[in-house]
Amino acid sequence: MNTPNHIYHIFPLGALRKEGGGYRNLATLAEWIPHLQSLRIDSVLLGPVFQSETHGYDVTDLRRVDPRLGSWEDLQHLVQAFHAAGIGVILDAVWNHTSRMHYAYRDLLALGPRSKYANWYRNVRWGVRNLCGDPFTVDAWAGFQDLPELNLLEPEVQNEIIDIASLWIRELRIDGVRLDAADVMDRGFLRRLSDACHAQKENFWMVGEVVNGDYRLWIQDAGLDSVTNYEGYKSLWSSFNDANFFEIAYSVNRLSGDDSGLCRGDKLLLFNENHDVARLASVLKKPEHLYPLHLLHYTLPGIPSLYYGEEWGFQGVKGKTDDWDLRPAMPTIPPTKIPQPDLLHNLQRLAEFHMDNVALREGGYFPIFVSAEQIAFVRTYGKESLLVVVNASDKAVNLNLDLTKVNLVTSKGGLTDILNRDSPGVPLEKGHLKVTVPAYWGRVFSLC
Repeated sequence: MNTPNHIYHIFPLGALRKEGGGYRNLATLAEWIPHLQSLRIDSVLLGPVFQSETHGYDVTDLRRVDPRLGSWEDLQHLVQAFHAAGIGVILDAVWNHTSRMHYAYRDLLALGPRSKYANWYRNVRWGVRNLCGDPFTVDAWAGFQDLPELNLLEPEVQNEIIDIASLWIRELRIDGVRLDAADVMDRGFLRRLSDACHAQKENFWMVGEVVNGDYRLWIQDAGLDSVTNYEGYKSLWSSFNDANFFEIAYSVNRLSGDDSGLCRGDKLLLFNENHDVARLASVLKKPEHLYPLHLLHYTLPGIPSLYYGEEWGFQGVKGKTDDWDLRPAMPTIPPTKIPQPDLLHNLQRLAEFHMDNVALREGGYFPIFVSAEQIAFVRTYGKESLLVVVNASDKAVNLNLDLTKVNLVTSKGGLTDILNRDSPGVPLEKGHLKVTVPAYWGRVFSLC
């Protein structure tokens, strides 16, 4: 698989829940394919699907599909169905920690220091009872002691994870993985894992979950293909809520700017929602901002992704004890209740626009203008250049944009808005563009 261009993220242990209990089979996700195709999705990211205790991230067996969802053969058939539709498959890889019910941890409970897995967990303190009542303590993800962390410096653990990755590639024919908790995993091991996966499947795509940190460490040092752009995620919605587009402008230029962007040339994973964060429609102060925000989402540098339900404006916030409000059941496609009926059509339009313009998928980033509620920038790839202008205000605005530093090849008639093709052309005068931008929307012009 080549680098994805548009990802759709599904959380199966949420989406497939049945009313009254139980789950629909994993293979029924093939019914979503026509919907995904309408959004020009080229890759689907499946949340954890392997055997676990509860939410999928407390894994007990990474060689067995969670029996609540189906069988190994069901997952194989689903991957085949997605591939037949031209959609790649990325699986959530929980390789940093396990459940306390994992076979290796259970062996430690039974045999203590005599267990052959005595070195499999990080920083074991024998004789120090943990909060779960176990007679020893190990390091745990984010301090949750029911999620003991694997010792990724132990060669046997490294070989076990590489064997599992090889199995998924060989038998399931998957195209990539999302590395859960990559920001706390040993980067030396990640480099070995990356080399092994890419050796087995050259175009295998690996994205690391990195909440905080210098993204270059996971791309350049650990050999991953991408990381989750949490900085961009937060900057985007808060720029709208605070009427402060300087925040997103600073973030994008810092990471992806043509002149000195830290990750320029790298394609970070863009997201507005996922299984861990509140829904965008619940975060934004104005529902009207869903539209210009998604316009930015599909025109900024990176790989745009949608989390299931986002295209209909689902709401949801993190609970005090669980996150199931963020991971709703989806018994039908489309769902029976649609909070934002106009949103899907707009996202289909933006997705098509993104997929049909190489400058948006591959291009650099050059800032043109920023104010409290407006931003303008140029995306260039080869001979294609696009000027993007977005307005978050509730009123149309008139802007005078200085394009004298941009290489322009235009007709004497001025510039045409290729996003809103019914709009009249805009004259270009001595390198300056005087343009009216509608409320809660934007315009995109071809510069060559």
